[in-house]
Amino acid sequence: IEIVIGPYEVYEDGMFNYKASFESFLTIKDQEESKKLDVFKQYLRDMEIHLPIPDQYKNFERGSESPLAVVNEIFTAGDTKAGVQTLAFNLPNDERVRKVKGSKKVMLKNVAHAKYDKLLIPITEIVLDPDQMKYVTFNSFFTHSLMHEMSHGIGPGFIKVDGRDTEVRKELKETYATLEECKADILGMYNNVFMIEKGVFPETFERETYVTFLAGTFRSVRFGINEAHGGGNAIIYNFLLEKGAYEFNNQTQKVKVNFEKIGPALRDLANLVLMIQAKGDYQGAKDLIAKYAVNSPSMETLRKNLEQLPVDIKPVYEIEK
Repeated sequence: IEIVIGPYEVYEDGMFNYKASFESFLTIKDQEESKKLDVFKQYLRDMEIHLPIPDQYKNFERGSESPLAVVNEIFTAGDTKAGVQTLAFNLPNDERVRKVKGSKKVMLKNVAHAKYDKLLIPITEIVLDPDQMKYVTFNSFFTHSLMHEMSHGIGPGFIKVDGRDTEVRKELKETYATLEECKADILGMYNNVFMIEKGVFPETFERETYVTFLAGTFRSVRFGINEAHGGGNAIIYNFLLEKGAYEFNNQTQKVKVNFEKIGPALRDLANLVLMIQAKGDYQGAKDLIAKYAVNSPSMETLRKNLEQLPVDIKPVYEIEK
């Protein structure tokens, strides 16, 4: 049994992203699936080294412990039960604990399967260029969620601003959650490609990673662009669209990935977001959100085409019956 109870996430604090809400998860660990993830633990430091920022901004002071668990959710309560249902989590968020010990990544596999089957596949059929639908797979969807959570555990945490010691979350205030979710999603793709370079995944996985995430963008932005995950995904979509890494066809109202342009564009965006965090650049964060976390014309069209689909799943737990 895997249990989580406590005040962790700060998404509901729209003022400063400081105040945490209580939540709880009751889950059953899948021992066999969890063991398969052990291979990724050894690469956490390599992922930090591989970040597309100068070495002086990389964070090598976090604890080295990084337990990974695949579980099936059987009950939730508090903050996590309300509204958008989470796919996974990386806790605790406290940088003091992360510095001394590290953090634990937990993947909710039955929730992921439900979201993939009930939400992502129907979305894919509406928004995606038919020639790229073959690249949408559950494995890439689930693995991106894993890399997303692992990516929360790398990058700037404790930083110096004007000679004083501080934290990224304190400096970025209400923009922090959106920037952090944006970072984790960017690095989720970036680190999947890194794992291909390390021989963990086959080369064919790269296209699956990019296309599955693009389809998933329209799952996340439907939660609202003012919500952290939706806003982070809007930044990625609009930035990559601007760089030509995503292409929208006005006639067919379908979107696709440009495989030649997406790698460099993704690296540029990763650098931009990570450096805003590393410098505690509050104004830079506000400017990025104002420019890219918007309902652009193609996004508005695609979101409108999805209006007949449910926005999210609503779990019904056997334990409550």
